[in-house]
Amino acid sequence: MKIKEICVKTGLTEKAVRYYVENGLCCPQEYESRERKYLNFTDENLKELKDIAVMRKLGLSIEDIRLMKTDGDSIEDVMSRYIRSLSEELDIKNRIFSSLASEDYSDMRSLDELMPKLADVLRPDPAAPDFSKFEKGFFDDGGESEFSDSSKRNRLARLGEIFITYATVIGTVMALTTLPGIIMFVVAALIFRKVRADYMTMYQLLSGIGFLSNAFAFIRATVSIGGISRLSEIFSGSVLDFTVVQCRLYLFISVAQLISLLILIFGRDIKEHF
Repeated sequence: MKIKEICVKTGLTEKAVRYYVENGLCCPQEYESRERKYLNFTDENLKELKDIAVMRKLGLSIEDIRLMKTDGDSIEDVMSRYIRSLSEELDIKNRIFSSLASEDYSDMRSLDELMPKLADVLRPDPAAPDFSKFEKGFFDDGGESEFSDSSKRNRLARLGEIFITYATVIGTVMALTTLPGIIMFVVAALIFRKVRADYMTMYQLLSGIGFLSNAFAFIRATVSIGGISRLSEIFSGSVLDFTVVQCRLYLFISVAQLISLLILIFGRDIKEHF
């Protein structure tokens, strides 16, 4: 089965399936066709992904799922910890429910009247339950969360995706204004066509080459205006000489693409968005 068919049968997105494959939770066969790499999923892989989807919706982490798959003896320990966590969270929810249900909302007509009541639920009190998990996204629906602030992580991941996309596009355009940049990108295109890597690898390759091309262009432009002795002008907003402005642009794009490359290499959450 191809990945699109797997997505239909499991209800998972293609990004989620690739994420689970990259994390070793599912290991489909790889094959090449017309110099392109594809994933071939078996019925066993389909069952694995359905099981993973169920466990993730329940809130089990990637690490816990991987541990139970590789070491059956760990199932008891993992599930015991998970049940204890559920018990604590259920107690917190029940206490919050009791606090909110005891209030009378019939005469309230504005948020100004409602908010003090809601704030009282979270107000520190030695006799009150610990509502700290409320701040950690405890009320998320589970899906891809791990009883943590998944919504915040997803927002940050999306912002990272937008930043990387813009940095890559602008950096590529800037790099293609120089001969070394054109040569590097032609070589990168040939490598990518031969290897047929995934989108994550493509973005890493584009960001890396874009960084090198623009960094080289920045160094060359800096040398052309007099070298290190005029570096202060580059960081001075009062100097509007064309070459100095060009140096600033190359420097800005180089830094942006370096940050993008680091996010792509070390950012775990961003992988689900490519």
